[in-house]
Amino acid sequence: MDKHEIKKTATRFRSQYIKGQLTLDDIKEVLRDQGYTIVEFNHIFNDEDVATIIDELHLSSMTDKSKGFTYVDRNHRLVFLHEDLSKEEKLLVLAHEEGHIFCGHLHHSPIIGVDVEEEYEANEFAHYILNPPAASKAGELIKRNKWITITVAIALVFCLVGGIGWSHVAKERTYYGEYYVTSSGNRYHEKDCIFVKNKTDVRRLTEEEFESGEYEACQVCLP
Repeated sequence: MDKHEIKKTATRFRSQYIKGQLTLDDIKEVLRDQGYTIVEFNHIFNDEDVATIIDELHLSSMTDKSKGFTYVDRNHRLVFLHEDLSKEEKLLVLAHEEGHIFCGHLHHSPIIGVDVEEEYEANEFAHYILNPPAASKAGELIKRNKWITITVAIALVFCLVGGIGWSHVAKERTYYGEYYVTSSGNRYHEKDCIFVKNKTDVRRLTEEEFESGEYEACQVCLP
């Protein structure tokens, strides 16, 4: 799918499942409604049931290196999620996995997310459902509050546009400690970004480098 098609798919998802700002509880409920079980795991310690699932499905290599992934076969519909992540990180991971599911990435192998193009689609999908356009937000508000006048609706659009702009700037100025750069690049990336994954000259971006403004965010993994 191209960017326009992904955006349309994300809009359809929001229209079907979400009213307002997407929360962690929202995305968990959506996944459960779709028939998926969320399995929270830990790199160091898992309870007996989780350890058994990981061992029986031969997923230890995935849990060792991943923050989250989806596994689907004839008998299982599982979304694995690292339990030590923050709420914001869990929301982002589950939104990404929902991208794989809602975009139909279920046909290659039991473990979803090994295809580079599908990873890009899931990243874009997550971005759009977590950051819908101002007009879409205003439309959702009007649907829920039909008594709102046209004047108030227009005012809300402007407020939302301003709010989105502010939150975007705030996100850009926040250092999470999980950004990576190459020795020759001038953009920072998520760890699993296609531009740094499996490369040998990758290192973690320092907070001083992040705040210096020398590096810009990747347009693929951090749109």
